[in-house]
Amino acid sequence: MSRKDSRSYLGYLPHITAIAIAFSFQLPIWGDVRQQLASEWSQAVLADRLESITPVSGLKFSPDGQLLASVGASQITLWQVNDGKIQRVLPGHYASDIGLEIAPTAIAFSPDSQFLATSTWSQGLLRADQAIIVRDVATGGTVLKLSEAQGCQQVLFAGSGKIIYGACGKGITAWSFPEGEELFNFASTDLIEAIALSPDGKTMATVATKVAGEQKEANNQIQLWELDDTKAQLLKTLAGNHNEIAQLEFTPNGRQLVSSSYDGSIKVWNWREGTISSRTNNLQSDGGVFSLSADSQIIAGNFYSSPLNSLVTGLPLRNVLKLGHKQKSSIIAFHPQRQLFARIENNIDRNSMIDLWTAEPSLSPPKPSSKDSYQQIPINKYWLNQEHQTTIPGREPHLNKPVSIGKDPEAIALKGLGLTEPDGSQEVKVDYTDPQLAIVTMTQNNLGDDSLAARRYLLKFAPYGEQTQQKWQIVWVGEQFQCRPGRGHQDWGKDLCQ
Repeated sequence: MSRKDSRSYLGYLPHITAIAIAFSFQLPIWGDVRQQLASEWSQAVLADRLESITPVSGLKFSPDGQLLASVGASQITLWQVNDGKIQRVLPGHYASDIGLEIAPTAIAFSPDSQFLATSTWSQGLLRADQAIIVRDVATGGTVLKLSEAQGCQQVLFAGSGKIIYGACGKGITAWSFPEGEELFNFASTDLIEAIALSPDGKTMATVATKVAGEQKEANNQIQLWELDDTKAQLLKTLAGNHNEIAQLEFTPNGRQLVSSSYDGSIKVWNWREGTISSRTNNLQSDGGVFSLSADSQIIAGNFYSSPLNSLVTGLPLRNVLKLGHKQKSSIIAFHPQRQLFARIENNIDRNSMIDLWTAEPSLSPPKPSSKDSYQQIPINKYWLNQEHQTTIPGREPHLNKPVSIGKDPEAIALKGLGLTEPDGSQEVKVDYTDPQLAIVTMTQNNLGDDSLAARRYLLKFAPYGEQTQQKWQIVWVGEQFQCRPGRGHQDWGKDLCQ
């Protein structure tokens, strides 16, 4: 077989595997397999598009399904799922050594959805002052701060909401919440890379990495621990992943445990019996990324043939969510209750679009927005997405950008766009339309341009940090134009003048 023929054969391998699985079920290929592939997601619609000002590295729905948290480069954005509005932008973990906020490595909502815990893992100079921070999602107020020398890779709330677990250095530490009193430690012989908690909060799965000298050796075994308020007891050890484990997650019904490796392979465990499902051994997701549906029937991932597969049969499901080749790898999350699915599309201008797809016919596609008549401006072109700024003498002026965060939206807008205080040729209007939104509109007239008569900017701000600080952050900027007679459109529009 030639190299070209070999590549062609490998391209059909996932489909051949799916057919082989169907034969193992003794199903008629052109009958029941088509039925197996059928899915309500084949009629899914785009319910909303949420635009993040920074690339998104993580997504998490709150347990009550009301909020979606997205992790950016230096902050966490809380989106209201029902209307797509930003409820609040929370700062990342501040690292005083470098004077910047850094992104958390993990986030977790409390079971009652009232609090959000974030953790960071120290890497070189990126050493945050606090390893774990817990905030009130309504006010942004800080409820608890925990310091650990090496930081924490993972963080979870107990099912009762009264304990926080952190994978900090070696082992797992349990603290009382909200007091922050250390209660106990377990699995303390190795560094913990991944953890997951069963829906009833009584069982935790952990994966460790052994350290020998300066070298890390992947430990591909999964340990299962029985938890109570005072201790953890080892139940059993599962061995079956051939490569380093990237992610662990219990199914919402608690019956199975799903593990993935960085090479993409996925294992579906009957964790109580310690067995692996042979029907899903064909699942391969780029980067080991996956998410589980609320009914425990579907697994989403960066799969070869479909982003959605059956968690029962391993077969791809018919859907409208197919990706192009260059968009294959993506961050995804299922809603904890509804047929709603979030997926990230990272853009070249360093922002991200969060697409919310729904298989519920009662939900309609997103309505047109006033932003559609504006030409979008990347925020990072004029502002720094950090609350703190270090101005370096001798650096090019365009690199010492003003921050996009502060108490005065009008001043932030003027400074970033390099405009002076309002005068006869410039009009500025600030509207505080609701507690979650401030809008700045700036219009420039009498421009020294033979084609452009006027320019108008629209800037949208969302609440930032603690409510008591009354700070705002820019979350969207656009501009539109009005042309001189004979040089283009006379009404306001986003098309350039001739």
